[in-house]
Amino acid sequence: MDAQAPNRISVTTNPTFWDHFVGSLLLIRYQRGFIVLHAVFPLFGLFLLMTPFLGYRLGPIEILLALLCFSFTPLITALAVWAASRQNKLAQGPFTYVFDSEGMHTSGPAFTQTIQWSGIRRLCRLRRFLFVFIAPARAHCIPLRDLSHPDELDRLLTLAG
Repeated sequence: MDAQAPNRISVTTNPTFWDHFVGSLLLIRYQRGFIVLHAVFPLFGLFLLMTPFLGYRLGPIEILLALLCFSFTPLITALAVWAASRQNKLAQGPFTYVFDSEGMHTSGPAFTQTIQWSGIRRLCRLRRFLFVFIAPARAHCIPLRDLSHPDELDRLLTLAG
């Protein structure tokens, strides 16, 4: 793959734990079934903190449980990202993404993969990341800071059609 061809866009990234963590948290909004689960825990924590208004005493156990409820999603996400980085050789970077008229070519130290444009559901640009969705709630997460030129994103969105 010649990354210098004008119709190809190449991005090499080595995402940090923080990049994976923030990207995973941002993807939760696209996981329709799980978004309810992730909303229930903070709501229960809020309920625990509101019990004094219902006539119950708020003790250290209730406060601890409320804090655990509020931190459920970040803790579970951090644990999942950490476990994936330790156990999955495919999750260890650096990764190179090459986009061309055929699709997205992804490579890392332990794999090479090509996904044709027909297999890419959509591209979603957020403030810090570009998500390349390959399923309704599954996406490749590319930090925008790793794009070498500011116009590469526009070229990529045009290439994706």
